[in-house]
Amino acid sequence: MIVTAIADGLVTWYFFFAAWAAFYLAVGYVGEVRVAEREAAASRAEAREARLAMLRLQVDPHFLFNALNALSSLVARGETKPARAMIGDLAAFLRAGLSADVSEDIPLGDEIELQRLYLAIEKARFGSRLDVEWDIPDALCGVPVPALILQPLVENAVKYGVARTSTPVRLRIAAQRHGEDDIILSVEDNGAASGNLPVPASGLGIGLTNVRSRLAARYGDVSSLSSAATASGWRSSVTIPARG
Repeated sequence: MIVTAIADGLVTWYFFFAAWAAFYLAVGYVGEVRVAEREAAASRAEAREARLAMLRLQVDPHFLFNALNALSSLVARGETKPARAMIGDLAAFLRAGLSADVSEDIPLGDEIELQRLYLAIEKARFGSRLDVEWDIPDALCGVPVPALILQPLVENAVKYGVARTSTPVRLRIAAQRHGEDDIILSVEDNGAASGNLPVPASGLGIGLTNVRSRLAARYGDVSSLSSAATASGWRSSVTIPARG
C-alpha cells in the first residue's frame, strides 16, 4: 500500500513537472518566435528605409547644372530681377527637396508647391518655350502622397517634351479622384505636337523605375504607374490610395 501510494505520488509529480516543463518550453518558444519576428520586421524596415534613401539620391544631376547655367546667363545679361527670383526659387526647392523624407507622406498641396518651384526654375531657363497648366482641386490638397513622387514625372516631361524642341510646349499637371478610394496624379505634355517623336518608355531613364519602386514599397499592389504616348505628346500618371 505504501509503495503503491509512493508510486502513484511519483507518477503524479512526474506528470506535473512534465506539464510544467512543456509549458515553460512552449512559453520560451513563443517568446523566441516573437523576438525573431520583431527582428525580422525591423530588418525589413531598415532595408526598406535604406532602399528609399538610395532611391532619393537618384535624381537628375543635370537639373542643377542647367539651372546654374541659366542663372549665369541671366546675370551676364544684366537681368538681375529674374536672377534674384531664380536664386530664391532654387534655394527654396533645394531646401525643401533635400529635407524631404521619402519614407513619409506629405500633403498633396505641399508636393504641388515643390513642383511649382521646380518649374519656376525651368521657366527661367526655357522662357516662352515652357507653359504650365495646373488642375489641382482644393479638396485634394490635403491628401497624403509620397514626398517628391511627381518629381521624376515632371523632370521627364521637361527633358523629353520641352528641352528637345525650340517651339512652345504645354505641361499639364493634374489631380483627380478615381472612384471612392483612389486619386490619380498625372503629368502630360504636348511635345509631340511640335514635331518631337514620342520617347519609348524604356528610354525615360531611372526616374520611372524609382517611382515604381517607391510605390511598391509604400502601397504594395494597390498602386500603379502608367507612362505612354498620347495623340499630342506623352502622359505619365500614378494611381494611389486617397488616405487623407
